[in-house]
Amino acid sequence: MSNIQIIKHLKGLLDMCRQHQNDLPLYRRILLFSFFITFVVVVSTAGFTFFYVSKQLTNKLTDQAMGIASLWSFPIPLKDVLEAIESHDPNNPSVKNLNYLVGQIQEKNAVYLQGYIMEAKKNNGNELTFLAVTRNDQSIMIENFSSYNAGKEFLHAFDQAIKEKRVTSSRLYHDRYGVWITAFQPIFDEGGKVIAVLAVDVDASTIDQFKRKTAMYLFFSFLTITMMVYFILRWGLKKVFKPVHEIISGIDAVSSGDFNVKLNISNQADMAKLGEKFNHMTSQLTILFDRLSDTYREFGSIPDNPGSIHRVEEAIGEMEKVIAKTKIQKELQRAEKMNAIGQLAASVAHEIRNPMTVVRGFLQIFLTNEHLSKTELSYIQLMIDEINQAEKIINDYLSLAKPDFEHVEMVDASDLANKVSDLMNTFAFMSKNISLKANVDKEVFVKGNQSELKQVLINIAKNGIESMRSGGVLTIKVQKVGLYGVFEITDIGIGMSPEEIERLGTAFYSLKEKGTGMGLMVCYQIVERMKGRIEVKSEKGVGTTFRVFIPLWDEESV
Repeated sequence: MSNIQIIKHLKGLLDMCRQHQNDLPLYRRILLFSFFITFVVVVSTAGFTFFYVSKQLTNKLTDQAMGIASLWSFPIPLKDVLEAIESHDPNNPSVKNLNYLVGQIQEKNAVYLQGYIMEAKKNNGNELTFLAVTRNDQSIMIENFSSYNAGKEFLHAFDQAIKEKRVTSSRLYHDRYGVWITAFQPIFDEGGKVIAVLAVDVDASTIDQFKRKTAMYLFFSFLTITMMVYFILRWGLKKVFKPVHEIISGIDAVSSGDFNVKLNISNQADMAKLGEKFNHMTSQLTILFDRLSDTYREFGSIPDNPGSIHRVEEAIGEMEKVIAKTKIQKELQRAEKMNAIGQLAASVAHEIRNPMTVVRGFLQIFLTNEHLSKTELSYIQLMIDEINQAEKIINDYLSLAKPDFEHVEMVDASDLANKVSDLMNTFAFMSKNISLKANVDKEVFVKGNQSELKQVLINIAKNGIESMRSGGVLTIKVQKVGLYGVFEITDIGIGMSPEEIERLGTAFYSLKEKGTGMGLMVCYQIVERMKGRIEVKSEKGVGTTFRVFIPLWDEESV
């Protein structure tokens, strides 16, 4: 198997582990995470303890060897050392006396300690000579005046002791005889020159034995602590998660349509609050679905599966059906209202318009009478103005009763907007010092009736002018937006609230003191007949924007 295949295999295993972890319940995730944290803490603590204790033992043995080397250097006779160096005879009494003295180091202290004396002189760089050895040294073929090829650690500490003329020690090192730590104490002649070195070895295998014992102790302690922590965590998390499981069970019950489920959590303050909120939610859901059932009865329809409205998913779909039916009913009511208004408009036009025309004619005759006073003439003019206002209202009703939309044509929206702007500009400036600004895109052609569309724009522009009580600029824009040509009329008038915008276009609703609401109602009806729509955005004290969407002209659809 190649390295790439091995890496892919390991990556697949990791992905499987991640997927398995993602599928675990929350309780098991927290349990595993807590156990993992505990495992890391315990292992880290055990490792630190093991390292620290081993280090302390090594330091303690090193200090002990250095202390013994310093202490036992005093009883060693200088003359015996000089004679041993000079004679190089193992049978020399001085050599035997030195062997005895270094042998006492082990007998008087510990079995893991042993001493010997070496010449200060080196041969061939790293070859040292033993002057005095113990019986243990002789058992491993180390005898008086035999040579020893010192390793790097041993030789470094040996040279340091001679150079600095003080007791030193090596770090842990290995040679063919075992594992050691060695302390070196220089031996001086009468002139202060280092002639030999007393070495004390520590058998470091005792450290390994101690490490093994410590490792076993820590291992069993680790197992015990880990098992205790696991069972304590498992018990504690079960106790903590008991309310969570109750909540999950409650949610499952609600999802299946059982809104009578109630939670009783009292052992945890925060969970108790959550339980109270859950119980309040189920109570509200019960009321909601009872009202949904009542709504079905009001509509006179029953769902295919009556029990389905007690399931959340199905209930949402049924509520959407209710909303759709409500919208249809509103449209029907509006259509009935429009029909009633149309019929009323037709009757009013025939019954009132002709008498009003006669009255206005006689009033106009009286207005030409030179024998009347100025006060009387002003009264007659006021009556004529009021009759004209009444006739305008009647004409609005007639627009509802007899819509003129049989003639559909291509309307140049840009040209129409400019004409409306020119028409209303003088009225705006003379009435309230308001100016109109047109910003239109060219070649925007819409499908509709030019005269009726002009009526819509004039009506909306006039309303905007009347709302701008402190003057300003009224803006008219024309642009293409998707499949529509859009007339955008923006004023900086008094603005409207969302509630007022919602009622725009309904009969007999107007924000003007003498308004009837019929003008905007006619505008909405005209735009709807052209298969367009009107959008309104407004803010109190800032202004209002009307956007009239009319379908673009399409030769293929004509």
